[in-house]
Amino acid sequence: MDRSPPALLAALALAAAPFAALPTASAAQPADAVVVIVRVPTPWYAPKRLVVSRMRDTIPDYERLPGLLYKAYSFERTSGDFGGLYHWRSREAALAWFSPAWFERVRTERGVEGSVRLFDAPVAVDNRVGGRADVTETAAVGTLVEIPVPAGVSRAQLVDAFEKALPTYRSVPGLLRKQFTLSDQGTFGGVYLWKDEASARAWFDAAWQARVRQTYGRDAKIEWFDTPILLPVADRMPATAATRLTAP
Repeated sequence: MDRSPPALLAALALAAAPFAALPTASAAQPADAVVVIVRVPTPWYAPKRLVVSRMRDTIPDYERLPGLLYKAYSFERTSGDFGGLYHWRSREAALAWFSPAWFERVRTERGVEGSVRLFDAPVAVDNRVGGRADVTETAAVGTLVEIPVPAGVSRAQLVDAFEKALPTYRSVPGLLRKQFTLSDQGTFGGVYLWKDEASARAWFDAAWQARVRQTYGRDAKIEWFDTPILLPVADRMPATAATRLTAP
């Protein structure tokens, strides 16, 4: 297997076989956009339904946040931690919200430490306006994929490969939106939002895993999130109301 930088980039750009074209609604991506993954341990005594109800109560607050483009309220599958998958216009806007005061508020109100991870998101695709699923569809799920950046591959080369891969991701059945990501820890990948788990499983099948392993010599790390409430924010999308999917 040729693992030279040009070969790896070509494999990234051709990450999947093409599908039949679907209508899309991609929007321009701010140059310094970031994705933030937030996790806070869920209290043992709080049922998921109650946490979702409290999430819904906060929607007006998040609709007014400067620089927030999108939020998928989330529960991380393995731990049950609640939080969100955020898409911000800039790192500055994200850090203004996730300030020392935010961490102190979580400690004071929840008695636990909140986890906040930032990823640069130089390229994004929306296959539905606002990344929203129809209310008649099953519950959306989110996935975070991370793969170590191969030696000798630059950020500019990765971004170019992301852009070349856009036609593939505009045609993936069940994919609502994706932010291509780069981390400060030397990984690349993406934050995906799917209309349901079946769509995600169909994409991340054994052949996909084998292709990643053969191309990069490493397994991809995939984290799964239930996302019961999807919130496209007013300064980006004309439809501002949150879409509540199937109750957990």
